[in-house]
Amino acid sequence: MHKDRVKSEDISLASEREDPVARLVRNTPGPIVVTIDLEDWFQVENARSAYPVATWDSCELRVSLYTRILLDIFDYYNIRCTFFVLGWLAERRKSVVREIQARGHELASHGYGHQLTYDLSREKLREDLYRSKGLLEDITGNRVLGYRAPSFSITDRVLETLRELDYVYDSSYNNTAVNKRYGKIESQWHKSSLGRMMARNGIIELPVSNLSIDRFTLPWGGGGYFRFWPFFLFAWGVKRILSTQGSYLFYFHPWEIDSVQPKMKNIGIMKRFRHRLNLVSTFHRINLLLSTFKHCRFIPCASFLEQR
Repeated sequence: MHKDRVKSEDISLASEREDPVARLVRNTPGPIVVTIDLEDWFQVENARSAYPVATWDSCELRVSLYTRILLDIFDYYNIRCTFFVLGWLAERRKSVVREIQARGHELASHGYGHQLTYDLSREKLREDLYRSKGLLEDITGNRVLGYRAPSFSITDRVLETLRELDYVYDSSYNNTAVNKRYGKIESQWHKSSLGRMMARNGIIELPVSNLSIDRFTLPWGGGGYFRFWPFFLFAWGVKRILSTQGSYLFYFHPWEIDSVQPKMKNIGIMKRFRHRLNLVSTFHRINLLLSTFKHCRFIPCASFLEQR
């Protein structure tokens, strides 16, 4: 076993160390929907200027190892998740895609080239969504139901295109205003219940979970925000979301547990800081999250759609 692969004793330490947090969230209802955006360290939007798509084939691909580490963690806790897979990676790491499927997880589309959807023409957007869906279906032999837009760049046009291409659901709506890249929807939703929304054209939306306090909506769905908030505070916020909204949708990336990934250059100090913030502790935090809320049901998006 690779020295970085998960060991059960490494995971079990989490619940032993965080009994006070576990007591804090005891008896909190579920479910918790865990989602993973399968992309590598150089494919994030903050690195686009330094690592355009034309350079990707020259970059070190590290996603296979860290995806398998996550799969080991999920096996340990008997958890099944949804992996939103970038088509570019699926083409080059078919074995990883098949392993995700073989270990019981749902596969969904994250587009092909991780481009912000509102930067694409209607034709290019359709090509991106069609190509990524087709790649995953060819590799696995199963229908792909879901999609997540890169950097949550959802638009009305995305919902229209998803319907045309026989997708069932989207998980790109993020209602916090802290990131200007997040997309906007104009009067699309006509029904909302149980952590789900319905677009007029029938596409189901599974929004990222955020924390509402008075007039403020704080980013609480995962990613860099999961690495930013102290864990005790983050767990309190998840409990509040579960108690008030009835479910919680969490997201993160395999590169976030890769603390020894290459250091990016030429992307600016703040972007580099945000990318590397607390990478060294994310593996432990993931263990803490799963062990702290182990009394909840952890399910993939497709299973969440079936909840009544």
